[in-house]
Amino acid sequence: MGIVRLARSGAAMAAFCCVALSPFFGSEARADETVEWSDQDYALYPPFCRVKLTNGPPAEIDRWIKQMGRDNFMHIHHYCFGLKAMSLAYASYSDKKVRSYYARSVVTNMKYILQNTKPDFYMRPDALISLGRGYLLWNDPNKARGAFEQALKMKPDAVDAWVALSDMFYDNGQRGEALKVLEDARTHAGDHRKIMLRIEQMQAKK
Repeated sequence: MGIVRLARSGAAMAAFCCVALSPFFGSEARADETVEWSDQDYALYPPFCRVKLTNGPPAEIDRWIKQMGRDNFMHIHHYCFGLKAMSLAYASYSDKKVRSYYARSVVTNMKYILQNTKPDFYMRPDALISLGRGYLLWNDPNKARGAFEQALKMKPDAVDAWVALSDMFYDNGQRGEALKVLEDARTHAGDHRKIMLRIEQMQAKK
């Protein structure tokens, strides 16, 4: 009963936050899109999102509690909200106002995860990577870099963090630095397909 109550209260709180923010970003961004999920949404995101947001089935709740830890599972819906907000931000990329609205939701939800989950929670590096991407969508590359680098301190072989950091430099015109990041990535994560593909693409554009 406690988990169900917390899930509902968490969703209500997130919905309130989105509604409260909407006047600052205009009516273009629907406040309910991040917290209201369809069957199609559940198919796109990690399976624990469906379990947490629909409060069941009980056996699946127990399985995810066992895997994540009760205290971490209690808050994981914010990670799900952040992922959906990021998809909506990318889908609205050309509209700066709407993109900023959803980027702020990414940052808010991922910071919530980092502030409320246990220090040893295995998903914290993923939350930091998503936080960094949220900052990039919000046009704050300095904070994005800090989030990616913090993720790599926790998990040096986090391929997505290396790639995101490299892409950030590349998009800023720092191609040499971007390539150097990928070479460092090979040292820590090996010749991963994502890393090697980025290196090939950058070398081809020289």
